[in-house]
Amino acid sequence: MAENTPSLKEKLEGSKKYLLNADLKGANLEGANLEGAELIGADLRGANLKKIYLSLAKISKANLSGADLTEANLSGADLNKSNLGGANLQNAYIRRADLRGANFSETNLTKANLRECALYKVWMKNADCTGANLQNIKASRSQMQDTVFKGAKLEGADLSGARLERANFEDAGLQTANLNHANLKGANLKRADLRGANLHHVVGLTREQIELALMDKKTLLPSYLKIKWTSETVFEFLDDKN
Repeated sequence: MAENTPSLKEKLEGSKKYLLNADLKGANLEGANLEGAELIGADLRGANLKKIYLSLAKISKANLSGADLTEANLSGADLNKSNLGGANLQNAYIRRADLRGANFSETNLTKANLRECALYKVWMKNADCTGANLQNIKASRSQMQDTVFKGAKLEGADLSGARLERANFEDAGLQTANLNHANLKGANLKRADLRGANLHHVVGLTREQIELALMDKKTLLPSYLKIKWTSETVFEFLDDKN
């Protein structure tokens, strides 16, 4: 009796160290264990990668646009300059991954864990990070216009120099975050927790935005917004200028 032909998933699990530039468009790799795999430059467009285990994998310069990575484990993976535009990363575990220069435009990152990820110069326009854990990320000079951070955890995040125009930070935790030189024009700061945050050289911040947020005396505001503290968390503006 002929032996059963191994599935693509089984073949890849057995040869995971030799997948550079692999053509895996639309492949079904749900639940595969590719820990530490070398997928540099691989084409994974539209692939089913639900619950895949890619911890410590090398996936730089790969194309994962439109892929389904729901509940995937990418912890510690190298995704430098990879394309994840339009991908689904809902509930994915991506902690401490290298995402520098990657494309996350229009990507679903709801409730994903990106804690302590390197996101320098990442392209994350119009992404959905609702409820995501982004604590202590390094995302300076990133492009995050129109992205939703509603209810997200951004405590200690480095967003210095980031483009955050029209971003939605409603109910987000930004305690001690560094937003120095970031652009917050049109951003929604309703109930955003900015206690201890650095907004010293922020561009585009208005009185109306600040009045909707939560701050304390440790919050550093730009010089063009002059306030007087009447208690630890209550303040009043000294003039009407924005």
